[in-house]
Amino acid sequence: MLGKPLMFLSSYSPLFALLAIRFTQGWLVIVCGSMAALGVAALFLLFKLDSRSAPGAHELKMIRDAGSEAGAYLGGYLLPFLTVSTPSVRDVVAYGAFLAVAASIHLHSSVVQINPLLYVCGYRVLQVTDTHGLRAYLVTRRRLDSGQLIEATRFRDDVLIDRTPRGQRALSTGV
Repeated sequence: MLGKPLMFLSSYSPLFALLAIRFTQGWLVIVCGSMAALGVAALFLLFKLDSRSAPGAHELKMIRDAGSEAGAYLGGYLLPFLTVSTPSVRDVVAYGAFLAVAASIHLHSSVVQINPLLYVCGYRVLQVTDTHGLRAYLVTRRRLDSGQLIEATRFRDDVLIDRTPRGQRALSTGV
């Protein structure tokens, strides 16, 4: 239930960090810096909560990098470069409205898995299809090939987290 809001917060964590650098008003620097830190904490909390789930086996049939979707998502990251360093109250309200619209889209669509903070932390997001027909996004740090068998938890219906134990390579099924 908290997964989508926490993913939204974490996905905008780098944006809040950029805004904290850009703004000169002390209270805005503190608010944006705090939001950036909360976003990072939210991602680690999500991974910790997800790690309690039992992983299931998934034989990967098709793998495609989802990086192009992340690139389109970065349009919202232009905000810090369009802001003034000392915004008026009206400017702050407009920035807040932008974030409210972004949150609404984020929470009611499938872009929740496209998260720039994942890339900053060394993860990759892949579109995968397994041999049972499941189409999902896979969050992983490893390079994977079709025909490999991985262990993954289901973060959401369409988002898997690679939980193949460290040191254990994804198994090839020989396909």
